[in-house]
Amino acid sequence: MFRVVYELMLRGLPEEIECVGKLWSTLSSGGRCVGTHTIFLCSFKGSLVKLAPQAIKPHYIQEIPQVGVLRALVESRDSESLVEVASLVYRTLRECGVVVKLVPE
Repeated sequence: MFRVVYELMLRGLPEEIECVGKLWSTLSSGGRCVGTHTIFLCSFKGSLVKLAPQAIKPHYIQEIPQVGVLRALVESRDSESLVEVASLVYRTLRECGVVVKLVPE
């Protein structure tokens, strides 16, 4: 099983929430999705895409972050399908201004 993990940094702007909703619409139009527009699980082109909130560990000497973090997980048994779907997720989110970071699992 191959896996790609992205972290999405959201500042709470309406445009960012619309962007995540756009990703849900794109995935649900070509596959099957369960959940809401911001927290979901989708089967798309042989891959599984999961978007869920990520807990931020607080540090004692750091200000409280005003950023929400979502984790986008893309899994597939086929590497070509994984690259295609992970690229679609990345492009869709970056085009509307969401900060997307590739993270190690």
